Amino acid sequence: MAEMVTGPNASYSLGAAADGPAPATKRVIPAWGFWPTLGFSVLIGAVNGMASMLAVFIALDVALLSDPDLNWTDYIFSEFGSEFNAVIVFSIIFSGAVSLLLIGALIKARHGASIKEYLALKPLPFRTIGQLILLTVALALLSGLIDAAFRESPGGATGSVFQGVWPVFAWLAAVGMAPFFEEALFRGFMFRGFSGTRYGTALAVGLPAAWWGLLHVQYGGFDQAVIISLGIVLGIVRWKTGSLWGPITVHAVWNAIAMIQVSFG
Repeated sequence: MAEMVTGPNASYSLGAAADGPAPATKRVIPAWGFWPTLGFSVLIGAVNGMASMLAVFIALDVALLSDPDLNWTDYIFSEFGSEFNAVIVFSIIFSGAVSLLLIGALIKARHGASIKEYLALKPLPFRTIGQLILLTVALALLSGLIDAAFRESPGGATGSVFQGVWPVFAWLAAVGMAPFFEEALFRGFMFRGFSGTRYGTALAVGLPAAWWGLLHVQYGGFDQAVIISLGIVLGIVRWKTGSLWGPITVHAVWNAIAMIQVSFG
């Protein structure tokens, strides 16, 4: 009888060595449960909001230093003038970076989990990336057709807040930081924690999508419905590809399309 050799990840028979090694057991990534994930997600959202406010005050202080006679109320409530747009862009980048650091710290606090594994930062084939780009373009066209058919006046254009800002920073905020942070939270941190519950993938896809949509309170009901629907698509992409880069790609392309519409529409 062949002896059994055990290791940390698998056990196999020496007698079967001629047939090649047995497949390695799939690594179980230690994740926070439902309630810790829910609580930490609220914490991340709160920290993100406070970091956004801090960024606004930092920008306001800088503006006051350069112009002591500046009326700060006019500066803040300038109907989204170019100065305030720059503040918002800075706020998105700053608060996103702070929140990503917090997500990383919470993952590291769950002993045995790496950030790359927890968030499923697994590279995707170029073919898959191309398919996701085409999918996003098709969804954007469908959304535009539905919008034109059922709404008399267009809603607030996503990305209009970035007008009047240096393009490189506007694109960094809208197509870089915003998709990466939001997907790291909703389809990364939340997805991992919720997928381990009794409701599994359905909860991991549905709850973050609803949460994500309701956070966009600046939009009307139609736009929120579109965002929630997009959130479901992003969750399914995360599930099917097994990688966070899937929803990040879709989210970034969606925002890029909105930016192009604002710039050239």
